[in-house]
Amino acid sequence: MTISYQVNKQKVFFPNLDAIRFFAFALVFLQHGFGNILNFYDIKNLYINRITTFLLLGGGLGVSVFFVLSGFLITYLILTEIETRGKLDVKAFYIRRTLRIWPLYFCVVLFAFYLYPYLKTLIHIESDLCSRAIYYLLFLANFEVIHINKVCPGHDSMVENIVWSVAIEEQFYLVWPLFFLLLSKKYYKYIFLSVIAISLVFRFFNLNDGPVLYFHTLSVCADLAIGGLGAYLAFYSKPFKNFFEELKPLTIFTIYVLGFMYCIFGVNLGVITQVFGRLVMTLFFAFIILEQCFNKSSSYKFGRLKLISKAGKYTYGYYLLHTIGILIVNNLFRLYGINLLSPSIILVKGFMALLITFIISYFSYQYFESYFIKMKTKFSFITKD
Repeated sequence: MTISYQVNKQKVFFPNLDAIRFFAFALVFLQHGFGNILNFYDIKNLYINRITTFLLLGGGLGVSVFFVLSGFLITYLILTEIETRGKLDVKAFYIRRTLRIWPLYFCVVLFAFYLYPYLKTLIHIESDLCSRAIYYLLFLANFEVIHINKVCPGHDSMVENIVWSVAIEEQFYLVWPLFFLLLSKKYYKYIFLSVIAISLVFRFFNLNDGPVLYFHTLSVCADLAIGGLGAYLAFYSKPFKNFFEELKPLTIFTIYVLGFMYCIFGVNLGVITQVFGRLVMTLFFAFIILEQCFNKSSSYKFGRLKLISKAGKYTYGYYLLHTIGILIVNNLFRLYGINLLSPSIILVKGFMALLITFIISYFSYQYFESYFIKMKTKFSFITKD
């Protein structure tokens, strides 16, 4: 049985992560592309209602998966570089992240704030938005989304707001390598534990503030730290790594079932759930990542889903560009006077938007992003597939 990860001198390979990325995107798109269907149905059956809500309104869970995955992969790469080179080149780290994230990110922001408003005037669409571009240009979009929710709710655009989670990840990338630069190895574990503790305390003091709980950096940074903690333990703790390597298929299946049941049905324990509920879900997401990366005998390797795994390569584009796909379809239907508010039309629009998203993301990756990805390799000491 081949091991599902590889570290050869300066190479790290996790073949199942692209499929996880695709599933996370699917949750986000299902909400944005098809979520409005729920407005037309009053589902009485509790179980069907919860499952449908999970599938069509589970975008937040998809974002959480992205956070945990980013924390895991970036931390694992940082630790690998430290162990193979003896130190972390923070400047090269920032350059790599800039080359991968910034080009497409700023294309979307510039489209949302400068090109699309002009296009709207051509097709006679008026909208009163109160978004301030400076927050998006400085990777502070999540704070602007909180502001809009509190001051002028509804006066924003999905094309703008989709970047809020990327802004949080950029904030994470800014400070995360500094911890490993400034602290000795024996203190690494306290990085993760401290960030998780700070996040839980912050959530406790903002229990009644929905936008802050959902969008604030301190509220969700535990997701990234949990992913990082999983990477740290897998890297330095042999018993921890052995635990995931030797997990039996029945145990894995049981944990998957229990984890998804929690995500779908939840547990209402009042304040405890509000503070720790997200933590439980992100621990489950971390389990999925660790099991997929390290288990030797699992029958559930997502990398075996070749088409989905291959599609996962373009997930960054899918995530940032799918709102533009939805926008294109909505405006086409509006121009032709087609009623947008019916279940059948929502389904047609959703699938059309998904197809457009796949197409523009493919071309974005092949003819735009790949240029910067190739540049990124010049500053990489650890290569990853």
